[in-house]
Amino acid sequence: MSEDIPIWRIKYHPKNLDQICGRKEIIERLNQTIKLKNFPHLLFVGSEGIGKRTISYLFSKKFLGKTFDANLKLVYANVPLSDEERKQARSEAYISTSKIGSLAGKRITTPAFIQVKVKPFVQLKVLGDTPFKILIVKNFEALGTNQQGFRRLMEIYGTNCRMILITTKISSIIDPIVSRCQIFLIPRVKLKSFKNLILDIAEKESLQISDETIETLYKISGGKFTRAIDLLQLSSITGNIIDKNKLYENSQMFQNDLIKSLLMMALKGDFPKTRELARKILSNYKYNSHELFKLLLDELHKLPLSKYTRIKLINYIADSDFRALAARDTDIQISGLLSKICLFSEYL
Repeated sequence: MSEDIPIWRIKYHPKNLDQICGRKEIIERLNQTIKLKNFPHLLFVGSEGIGKRTISYLFSKKFLGKTFDANLKLVYANVPLSDEERKQARSEAYISTSKIGSLAGKRITTPAFIQVKVKPFVQLKVLGDTPFKILIVKNFEALGTNQQGFRRLMEIYGTNCRMILITTKISSIIDPIVSRCQIFLIPRVKLKSFKNLILDIAEKESLQISDETIETLYKISGGKFTRAIDLLQLSSITGNIIDKNKLYENSQMFQNDLIKSLLMMALKGDFPKTRELARKILSNYKYNSHELFKLLLDELHKLPLSKYTRIKLINYIADSDFRALAARDTDIQISGLLSKICLFSEYL
């Protein structure tokens, strides 16, 4: 294992657009766009952890060239504003009566996220000789009804700034925004490309791994490189021969750590991060709500909690599991359980 970069997912992370593995057609389309020096707003659609952010980031870096740092911004739509940012949004929402114009004395209804994190960037003129700036918005579906306000920015500042929107659910994006974007569907990489990358890493790290074991790794990781590389590194700790038993054992260990982290995060009261982690776990492991509740219950028994706290949390899990049986949207039931635990943490 390298001493300067101990984490393999960082060590083998692509440094430029052409190093991205298993995306030949998409990379060719994006490289053609770079040659033309122009593109419309883009919408990247694919499952969680599939590489959408990496592709959009490296594409932007190649397109903007030397002005990359000044003309690119990446924001996460699902990350709540800080107290300072909310204070800033409130102060900017009101136009003083001392100002000249029809808006003097009135309150602006622009959503706080757009007002603070998006508008200041898209308003500034592009720096250097690039045709426009680039704004990347990850988890765009989290904007919900605020997407209408974002659509207006796309129309007003589109000549100065192009938007790259990233989502796992295109059905959650309003039609006016979808119609204004060129869509890129990012599927799971094919086994052949996955196998080539793993064999390359195995050679560089002096690992022995068979084709059959790589196929098992592909299934366990869902074809997601970062998770596969993490699991490969974890399995290499006990020896350079990687077999299926090692992969399954370390996958289970990795899964238990994630469930424990989820529970501990909820007990700290951080609901947004807890919900985000829960959705990543569901996306990676394809659990249904009952399976997740069962795993939470198992990890709950391992924690050093008081009798009252343990009973209270078990009741929350049991109630959510019962409700999920007749629920149309299990995400609501899971989010409901996590919100109860987060709220309960305030009384601990």
